[in-house]
Amino acid sequence: MKNVCKSPEPEELQKYKTRFSLQVKRWSDVKSNRITFNAIRDTLASDQKGLCAYCEMSLHENNRSVEHFIPRNQSTKENNHDLDWQNMLGICLPPGGMKDDDLQNLQLLKDSPCCGKKKDGDIPDSKLLNPLNLPTLRLFKFSSEDGEIKPDEIACLKAGIPVENVLFTIDKLGLNVPRLKDQRLVVIDFINKELDDEMIDINVLEEKVAAEYFGDGTDNWLRFFTTYRWVLGAGAEKHLSNISYSG
Repeated sequence: MKNVCKSPEPEELQKYKTRFSLQVKRWSDVKSNRITFNAIRDTLASDQKGLCAYCEMSLHENNRSVEHFIPRNQSTKENNHDLDWQNMLGICLPPGGMKDDDLQNLQLLKDSPCCGKKKDGDIPDSKLLNPLNLPTLRLFKFSSEDGEIKPDEIACLKAGIPVENVLFTIDKLGLNVPRLKDQRLVVIDFINKELDDEMIDINVLEEKVAAEYFGDGTDNWLRFFTTYRWVLGAGAEKHLSNISYSG
């Protein structure tokens, strides 16, 4: 989970809301308007550089959904959360990390949800981190033994974010379900092998590898961006600073 920089509201959504300004339109209405709906999904995916706002799995045409951080059932005439651009995030669908064969296992889908499926319409309180309000500082670290995501206590302190809020967010979004841990561990092991070159100074090597994976920041990020960032340490931070990383 990382900071998400939001672009301006899509023109298609602006026009839609203007056209129906005298009516209370719901998300189901928007979904039936394919031009507006697709513009929203495409802009969210672009803003998030192709990653789920919660688990950081890659988003594709047929596996993405629109998450309303404040649930749509909380909408009123005065506060229509259904159409509030600042309330929308792009997330994985189905739950992140599910393989094609897993999708036929309804019990598995039920037993190990993550992201929007795990949040399941809960009304967020101040403890649940919103990707739109995160600092660019990395708040998470990972276990090299099993891929578990954890709070980075020092980073949380610097950012003024309580560690318990980060722990609550990890649990509420199911970011440590086994399949996500397993897939993050593959990333950690792979990068550590790339860094296993005693002939090159580790700091130089970290930055070199970070440059290869993160590029100039204009393309989509690799899945599990924050995991790569953690493994590559100071080299990643230096490279991200050089490309003026903002989320």
